Amino acid sequence: MAWQDEFRQLFPITRDKAYANIAYTSPLSPHVSSAVAGFFDSITHARSDKPQWLRDADALRVRLARLIGGDARRLAFTKNTTEGLNTVAQGLAWKEGDNLIVDDQEHPSNALPWLNLRRRGVQVRVAQARAHRFTIDDLWQHVDARTRLIAVSWVQYGTGLRTDIQELGRRCAERGIWLVVDGIQGAGLLRAQVDDWHVDAFACGAHKGMLGPLGVGLLHVSPRLLNALDPFYIGPSGVTTLDKSGLQWQTAVADASDARRLETGNLNYPGIAGWAGALDLIEQARPERIEPWVLELSQALSDGLRSLGAQVVSPPGDDVRSTTTALRVADPAAALAHLKQAGVVASVVEYGYVRLSVGAYNNHEDIERILRAARAFAA
Repeated sequence: MAWQDEFRQLFPITRDKAYANIAYTSPLSPHVSSAVAGFFDSITHARSDKPQWLRDADALRVRLARLIGGDARRLAFTKNTTEGLNTVAQGLAWKEGDNLIVDDQEHPSNALPWLNLRRRGVQVRVAQARAHRFTIDDLWQHVDARTRLIAVSWVQYGTGLRTDIQELGRRCAERGIWLVVDGIQGAGLLRAQVDDWHVDAFACGAHKGMLGPLGVGLLHVSPRLLNALDPFYIGPSGVTTLDKSGLQWQTAVADASDARRLETGNLNYPGIAGWAGALDLIEQARPERIEPWVLELSQALSDGLRSLGAQVVSPPGDDVRSTTTALRVADPAAALAHLKQAGVVASVVEYGYVRLSVGAYNNHEDIERILRAARAFAA
């Protein structure tokens, strides 16, 4: 596993800690930090070159689209996952009495944009999980003739439950229902094929499995959704123009099939520089090696915790497994403090569960370190 040893060395935190918190945010590699610093250094020395920044952004679009199985012309940059989801929610032409479907396990980022549509007369139907687990059928039982959209996370933030996006996309495509996916807990860790899966909108940020900085994200859309979107905000972009030659100024979009019309004003160019640096790492490690590695580690962690008698609430099974393992403990704050003392970085989610999530920089020694620390509170 030479590639993994080399990859691990790119993250200095691994020298003294077992970082199991990528579901919250990834530690930055100095390669990424240097890319951001290099951008600011260029401005410090008055080497501002916006045409080059735009070319760099478009080059990154190509790489990101390839990573998620999409098309660069249909990828817009955003601040974060939430902005991407709101772009869709507010950009569609809703009619009073339309409905959409979400599940009750969603992060607020993938709940609030849809609940906000109630003021426009849209009914929000919520599929209920059992023991934090739901199926495609649980979502589908809420579908009727007025269902316009289904919004779901590819991987649930709290327990790591992975949704079968391919099957859900197939059903949505057959019925003409928009499928919107919050992809931040899977992107960069698991392999996506958003176009093949009939995903109409895929939103994510750079700062988790994508290994990039905070404050920059993407929204990838299908051709039919892009055609239907009327952006709530408008500003100058790569394809949006303003003609001031006459008394009545005219706005226009040079190419409605270009997702840059969803962008407004300056992009987060420093974040884009950092994200490009993060993609260097992912591409060198290769996604086809990252996914089996992180799933292997996650399985070892889950199995080890169960053998200790821990109440693991993340669902077992290859079909729903991701890189997150959550467990119920008597005192989450004390458990988190104990892990910190043992050099393990984790987090507690709103359910009161301790959440452990691994990245490609983790190894089996990290898993053993976590399990040793967990013996104090697992049973």
